[in-house]
Amino acid sequence: MSISSTSSAEPRSNLDQWFHRHGFRIAEFEKGKLRVSTHRMGEMIVFKLTERAGHTTYYKEATGGALIVFEVSVGDQAIRYEGYCPLLLFGIWAKKVTFKQGAGALTKYRDEGYRLEQKFQEFLRSKR
Repeated sequence: MSISSTSSAEPRSNLDQWFHRHGFRIAEFEKGKLRVSTHRMGEMIVFKLTERAGHTTYYKEATGGALIVFEVSVGDQAIRYEGYCPLLLFGIWAKKVTFKQGAGALTKYRDEGYRLEQKFQEFLRSKR
């Protein structure tokens, strides 16, 4: 899901500060890839993120060891982003799962992502 703000481009430092205040880290890719490990009930979960040209990637651990990711691009006329929860199926197939309001107990992280996305949209609207 890609959504754009109609506001003019936000200075990168303000975006970094917003994500930092909400517990996100900036992805530091090596050769276009980043593996992020989290833990759930003593088990390690590994996520594979791929660098997207022209975007800064922010990520944070969510409920149950899940990951919430925002890929943000700042252009001349808009800030564009894609927010999702990555899954690595069978250890090889990467899938981006969208945020979902009121997601069930097994996918509570999707609701967390949705709530963070709402806050991010509010932040973007306040900068118009």
